[in-house]
Amino acid sequence: MRPGAHVKSIEALAAFRAALSLFQNEAEQALASIQAEIQDFVEWLEIDMMKFWRAEIRNREQHVADAKADLHRCLSATIDPHRTPSCYQEKKVLDAAKKRLREAEDKLAVVRRWIPVVRQAVVEYRMKVQPLDSALSGDTPVAMGFLDASVRRLEEYLSIAPPSGSVLEAPPEPMSPPAESRSPGPSTSSVSPPAEESNENRAAPAAESIDASGNIEREEHP
Repeated sequence: MRPGAHVKSIEALAAFRAALSLFQNEAEQALASIQAEIQDFVEWLEIDMMKFWRAEIRNREQHVADAKADLHRCLSATIDPHRTPSCYQEKKVLDAAKKRLREAEDKLAVVRRWIPVVRQAVVEYRMKVQPLDSALSGDTPVAMGFLDASVRRLEEYLSIAPPSGSVLEAPPEPMSPPAESRSPGPSTSSVSPPAEESNENRAAPAAESIDASGNIEREEHP
């Protein structure tokens, strides 16, 4: 048998229920916001960055090709076959184009290397946040329903129970039964013996005497 609950305030239960509902709403909004940010980042990395650096590589390859063509034209533009022009500017442009191409290729390699790392991090995050998500969608509504039912039952109980501050009157003391209805029992009172008569009230004993003829005469005293 479960022990009874010691509830002092129904308002406290209602306030806790409201706070639990607020926590559920804020937590669900936070999880949804985080999920949206994760999805945006994954799409930015796997789609936008891959597309961007692939396009950059194509553009920079074209710059390298143009720089090579310029250098070839410079080297070919000579009148004296025994004198090779320096074409310093064209070589400098070509070197810069090649450097920028290598940079784009390195960036694309970094993006490709980070894609599986981010995917694994997302999987781990979802595994860790799954208990909270399940609690918000399953346990929290059940808890709020239990609180609602508890408050309702307590309010129904208070509607039929006496006020908490009322004082019960003491029951009247039992009245003693009349003397006739008392159960017989050995009497503890002693019956006083009749008072002895005083010496004056007691009759004096008759005086006896013998006369001359031998008869006994009895004289009664009053």
